[in-house]
Amino acid sequence: MNKKILIVAVGVILAGGLLYFARNAKQPAKQQTQGLIKSNAAPVIDAICVAGVQNLSHQAVNMEGVDDELVAQLQTVGFKGSRKNADAGKACDATVNAEIADISGRGQKTARIDYRLTLAGEQPPRISASVEGKSGGNSSGKFQSNLRPMTLVAAQKPDKMTVERDAVSAAIEKQAHHLKDAYDHGLQPWLKSE
Repeated sequence: MNKKILIVAVGVILAGGLLYFARNAKQPAKQQTQGLIKSNAAPVIDAICVAGVQNLSHQAVNMEGVDDELVAQLQTVGFKGSRKNADAGKACDATVNAEIADISGRGQKTARIDYRLTLAGEQPPRISASVEGKSGGNSSGKFQSNLRPMTLVAAQKPDKMTVERDAVSAAIEKQAHHLKDAYDHGLQPWLKSE
């Protein structure tokens, strides 16, 4: 009886070993014992092209130079930035599409910019995010203006377009830093939910 159990146990172990060998012999050497290994090599991004920033906020915003400002901010954080055109498309490692989604607030404005970063040769974006920037509000300046005659206060108040553009500039600066931070952390691709 013990002899039969020993023979069956040896047969099961041999069959298991043969099955294991048969399944792993067909896979590349790198995957034989660990199963499927995904390569998580971070993409190299040197040059980012900026597609035209759009105003979807339903408010009048001075859009002159917004694209150039984003290019300058990308260069400040360490990327080679340029505006996207027909010739630059081949030299871009990634493209940023952005739109001013919302501008809110009364005295101090807040601008929200939605953007996407798409790597060259890929269709889905690697990053899809929003950033907010606030116009510069100097609290000590407000206190001082209360002590002055009303005519000077009205003369020193910045116009609406300047305050909105200041908020957009702050959001663009945050966007560039957000892109640099994401790049420094490897720009992991989106995983589809299953």
